[in-house]
Amino acid sequence: MATVEEYLSQIKDLTIVPPVLLSVLSLDDDNELSFGELEKKVQSDQVLVARLLKLANSPFFSRGNPVANMKQVITRLGFKTVRSMVAMSMTDSLFSQGNYKKFRDEVWDHSVAKGIFAQILCEEKKFKKEAELAITCGLMQDLGRIVLNTIDRKKYVEVLTEFQTSDSSLISLEKKSFGVDSYEMGSAAAKLWKMPNIIISSIEDLSKPVAEQSPLGQIIGFAGLIAKFTGHGKQEPDTLEKFEEYKTVLGLTIEDQKTFVDTKEEKLKTNELYQFCSTL
Repeated sequence: MATVEEYLSQIKDLTIVPPVLLSVLSLDDDNELSFGELEKKVQSDQVLVARLLKLANSPFFSRGNPVANMKQVITRLGFKTVRSMVAMSMTDSLFSQGNYKKFRDEVWDHSVAKGIFAQILCEEKKFKKEAELAITCGLMQDLGRIVLNTIDRKKYVEVLTEFQTSDSSLISLEKKSFGVDSYEMGSAAAKLWKMPNIIISSIEDLSKPVAEQSPLGQIIGFAGLIAKFTGHGKQEPDTLEKFEEYKTVLGLTIEDQKTFVDTKEEKLKTNELYQFCSTL
């Protein structure tokens, strides 16, 4: 089987991640300069502009005053919200490659729910900086699965099919079929495309023991388990054990798991960005 390096040589000339997305992800300061850069970069993709205008004029955000251009959209929604929406809009097309429903349902749906749950958890713990990054990092954590699906779509859907009908972990099935797993591929691809260090770090957290992950990685990891408990992705044999481990390391007191998860699910359903995803 191929090595990580051999797989990277296959994808290095492919435009898997749109240049607009890569450039937007690099904008990490909410200031006048980045505000203008975000507007300029988004303007280059008219489909994206149309989606953002639609959301800004929706009942969630319009307040009865329609907006007509990206400058007004960013002013109304805020730099960080628009950046998260750009990430969602553009990764949506990545997860749709090959028109495989299994891939979209198992990976994209889980990634979106994970990112939003992570943001909710950050806000509850007053982690303002982490909350701003949670959705984007949650989405991009599954970059390795996008890469493996791009390299061999038929094989990756076979991996997903076996995962959904067995007790094997998805990561072990990836390793068996490809010789590498999505954690390795995601980290290597993120470095190849010079993604921000925070995204690379969040991907690398996936392969570390819970106690050794970064604070943001721990929150995203816990959010991913909540996503599975709410039907966004298949639960694995160690899901409950991992839930308890993350709960301990994050210092959370949860008297009733079902009540805790149900409360988070209600917040997800009413989240504006989650509603936005339903229009994609």
